Amino acid sequence: MDQISERTGHLVYVLEERTKEKYKLVSSQAFMRPVGGGIEWDVPLDRIRPVVQ
Repeated sequence: MDQISERTGHLVYVLEERTKEKYKLVSSQAFMRPVGGGIEWDVPLDRIRPVVQ
């Protein structure tokens, strides 16, 4: 679940951007798909939290 918009979905993949020199993490983006299908959306990975059903 996206903590700000409160949209829920399945985590499809994560894209990480890292530096070449020290391989330090610059940013990470989560790509989510709504439950039951639909259009994917992306949010910063740190805004995603698991949902217990």
